[in-house]
Amino acid sequence: MSQLIYFDLDDTLLDHASAEEHAQRETFESNAPHFGGVAFAEWIPRYREVNRALWDSYARGEVTGEALRVERFAATLTALGLDTAGAASLSKAYLACYANHWRLNEGAEEILAAASNHGTVGLLSNGFREIQRAKIERFALTRFVSHVVLSEEVGAMKPAREIFDAAVALAGGNGDGARVRKVYIGDSFATDVVGAKNAGWLPVLYNPSGAPPPAPVLFVTRLSDLKPLLE
Repeated sequence: MSQLIYFDLDDTLLDHASAEEHAQRETFESNAPHFGGVAFAEWIPRYREVNRALWDSYARGEVTGEALRVERFAATLTALGLDTAGAASLSKAYLACYANHWRLNEGAEEILAAASNHGTVGLLSNGFREIQRAKIERFALTRFVSHVVLSEEVGAMKPAREIFDAAVALAGGNGDGARVRKVYIGDSFATDVVGAKNAGWLPVLYNPSGAPPPAPVLFVTRLSDLKPLLE
């Protein structure tokens, strides 16, 4: 039986959460007048709440990617009673800082190398195309990966079935072959596990905290623990 092994990018292979927090803190500290004395501990949870809601709107086609980048700052500033005039400059500063803090999670290269010995390896990710492509290039992930499927390029975002079907088609299949084992590894239950399962893939949750998932699912707390599952 042949095997497709696709990985999520952010917070699975790469530590997005840490990069985001470091970049937000640098942006916050370097642009203090824009934040009007608000504490960072108050800013970051509100920003994340606004950002999540905007990404949901983006998935529904209600906002553009360009609007999202600026509006997540503008809406957070508004929610905290602050002037939104600097939202565009804050967005630009944040993205510049964010790229400086990209790091692979422990075991990422090791598990990609191992997976490439057991099947066709791919990346399947939501996110802005140019940023995700830059991450792939930064860490030379194409050493291990045959296919890259990005939501902006496909026109569908996880958990939509269309993005998973596009991954199968890119690998030369039709999505219905019983002789192809399709495995998807990601950190989000709502988008990665639910999306993969609904598309007929075997989902594996990367769950480093070890917290009980909301429903039964195969999960690992370390990327290296995936090895026996891929053989």
